[in-house]
Amino acid sequence: MSYEQKPNTGALFPNQKKSENHPDKRGDLFLDKTFLIDQMDKSKGALVKISIAGWENTSKNGMNYLSLKASEPYEAPATTGNPWE
Repeated sequence: MSYEQKPNTGALFPNQKKSENHPDKRGDLFLDKTFLIDQMDKSKGALVKISIAGWENTSKNGMNYLSLKASEPYEAPATTGNPWE
């Protein structure tokens, strides 16, 4: 059975750098189309903000990597100014 990538997840692995300008890590992030469209629709400007969290992991063959998860940006609940609510 092959691995099926979960929506809005990805991973960064150490990159085999050929020069100092190359990134230290490389990988892919797999965004669900409906999630991406929803975030684009909610965006008020030319940029779309997506929150990313990362966890340090070790693969089965012993390679350290960073697993990623994308989510909607956190927004604090609106307050009415009433401290009793």
